[in-house]
Amino acid sequence: MGKGGGSPPPPPTNTSVTQTNLPEYAKPYFENILNRAQAESYRAYTPYQGERLAGYTPQQQGIQAEVAGMTQPGQFSAATNLASTAGLGSLAAGQYAPGTFGAANVQAPNLSNITIGGPQTVGAGGIQAAQTGYAPNLSQFQMAAPQQFDQAAAQQYMSPYMQNVVNVQQQEAIREAQQAQNLVNLGAARQGTYGGARQLLGQTEASRNLAQQLGQIQATGQQAAFQQAQEQFERDRAAGMTAQQANLQASLGVQELGAQQGLQTALANLSNEQQARVQSEANRLQAQGMNQESALRTALANQQAGLSVQELGAGQSMQAQLANQDAALQAQQMREQSRQFAGTLGLQGLAQAGQMAGMLGDLGTASQQAQLQRLAAQEASASQQQALEQQRLDLAYADFLRQRDYPMEQLGYYSNLLRGLPIQLGSTATTYAQPPSLISQAGGLGIGALGLSQLLGR
Repeated sequence: MGKGGGSPPPPPTNTSVTQTNLPEYAKPYFENILNRAQAESYRAYTPYQGERLAGYTPQQQGIQAEVAGMTQPGQFSAATNLASTAGLGSLAAGQYAPGTFGAANVQAPNLSNITIGGPQTVGAGGIQAAQTGYAPNLSQFQMAAPQQFDQAAAQQYMSPYMQNVVNVQQQEAIREAQQAQNLVNLGAARQGTYGGARQLLGQTEASRNLAQQLGQIQATGQQAAFQQAQEQFERDRAAGMTAQQANLQASLGVQELGAQQGLQTALANLSNEQQARVQSEANRLQAQGMNQESALRTALANQQAGLSVQELGAGQSMQAQLANQDAALQAQQMREQSRQFAGTLGLQGLAQAGQMAGMLGDLGTASQQAQLQRLAAQEASASQQQALEQQRLDLAYADFLRQRDYPMEQLGYYSNLLRGLPIQLGSTATTYAQPPSLISQAGGLGIGALGLSQLLGR
């Protein structure tokens, strides 16, 4: 044993070297494919010189220009002017100022002095006529001005549930618009145009139409509520004016009755006073020696004749004045009714103008929708032309790729053919190992002898 107590060296290992060579008949083919592949790898990239994306066609550009140049239909401006005129006219018509009814003063009759002369044979003196002194105080009646139809009256008479009805109509319009848009989106998705310019244009137009429809529903509801409020206000005002006219007529009748009663009372008092004067004259005449009965009969005859003439004239004058007053009131009522009739006709004309404004707005909407439908049809036709051009460009690009990659495809095909050949590659194997030691040889002999002895012992 050596010094240091080191470990024994590792046992020797076997080493094999294998060499593989191509057959001589196949070697040129493999070298050829390697050379060609190396040449292809050095080849520079060839860019595609053609167009890859189809641009907008002239027809599409023209449609886009038309859509960009679309303006508000002229009917909308005319409808707005008519609606404004009708609304302002309705407010102005609500400022109707009724006429003033005035009753003419009835003048009291002027009763003349009546002188009763005594009989000519007796030479009786004159009797001074008594005066009634009756002067009726006739009042002048005037109708109060009716309430004006202003903003406060409109709010008072308008239905408080109008906005609820309008909200329900607007919600229904929104729901229908959403359903229609969902159907359009499904159709666009089936056609593969969802999210494109055409679908975006249709969605924008649908949103604009919905907003306009909601505005029309609001305006129509407010206009209808305003007209109903105005009509109810006119009915209430007409009823109030009728009541005032009836009250005025009743007041005039009471005044007329009072004037007639006062006149009759004054005439009765005048008759009594004159009778007293007649009796006094008769007594005077009797004192002159005239028969009392004849003198009284003569005085009464004269007095009765004078009073009859005066009473007839006063009654006719009073009746004439009262008749003139009734005629004047009737004429004023006729003029007021004529003004009311003219105001009603004006309101009806303004309401018809408002309806015409709505019709013009509908015509403008229909015209714009027809124009958009025409542009959508033209855009669909132009999109087909653009899609066909894009297919042509895609086919040209695919042909370019196939032509560019054709050599590489041929090399791959050639390589696959070579790998499929039944080629047995030659190989040489060489094994290198150290010879066994004496100890290992002796051990091997001992083991073999032991095994042989055991075999023989059996």
